[in-house]
Amino acid sequence: MALSRRISEHRPVIVLLVIVALSLVSMAGGKRAGFIGEGVRIAVSATSYPFLKAMKSIQGAAGYVTGLVFSYNACRKEAETARRKLADAMQYAVQRNELLQENHRLRQMIDFARTEQRFALEAAEVIESFKGATVTIDCGSLRGIAESMCAVTENGVVGIVTRVGPFSATVVTLRNAECRIGAMIARNRVRGIVQGSGSDISPYCSMNYIDMKDDVQPGDRVVASPESLFPTGYPIGRVVAVHETGSLWKSADVEPAVNPYRLDEIFIVRETAPSADELAGPTPAEPITATLPDDRPLQERLAP
Repeated sequence: MALSRRISEHRPVIVLLVIVALSLVSMAGGKRAGFIGEGVRIAVSATSYPFLKAMKSIQGAAGYVTGLVFSYNACRKEAETARRKLADAMQYAVQRNELLQENHRLRQMIDFARTEQRFALEAAEVIESFKGATVTIDCGSLRGIAESMCAVTENGVVGIVTRVGPFSATVVTLRNAECRIGAMIARNRVRGIVQGSGSDISPYCSMNYIDMKDDVQPGDRVVASPESLFPTGYPIGRVVAVHETGSLWKSADVEPAVNPYRLDEIFIVRETAPSADELAGPTPAEPITATLPDDRPLQERLAP
């Protein structure tokens, strides 16, 4: 214990003596002081190796993290570009689908205008719709539109023009209570008046003033009567139910042939060709032959 305590107390001196002794041994052996330097280098290398290894690991980790950050930024930019391209593609697909539908509608309108020879038609675009009861179209008096003109599509009756401006006009549809059209059942020509329900809930209009004894059944086609503003026989809708009130009249619910909520383009009937009866004119009366009394004597009347 005393020896170790002494060594501990005189450690610097002992270390110095050891170094001097090693130097003397190196010199005595004909070697230079490089031996000591080599030993010192080995000691320093062994001591610093863990620190160098740690620094290398830290540098590798830093490079990995830096590369990861740059890769993440590149991936984020690439994902953002892909999202923009996807949004553009989706918008293009929607526009293309809308153009295809519009093209289909316009083809139907062109075919209808070409094949329907009874009417002089003016095509119009719906620019505003108020609950399907009234629609505003993009043509007015400057294009020859006037009040009480009929609005139709290739499928059937839409309504009647009520207000006209220079560049636009208002059409009341069969959903509007102010719209009344003379109608008849196509099967047996039973007459009635089709009127809009004025309701936002019910999709049907009413055919009123049907005589109680007249035959009207669900499924019957309802068309314009000769007394209406519309061309005779033009489709209005189809009967879905019949109501007997117990009075002199009965009514029927009619599903319109044209859904006013789905209108994009319509036709205004500017002029209607005369019907076959109008072209034929009135039936000529039979000639009246007057018979004069026979004043001859009886012998002359009976003579052979």
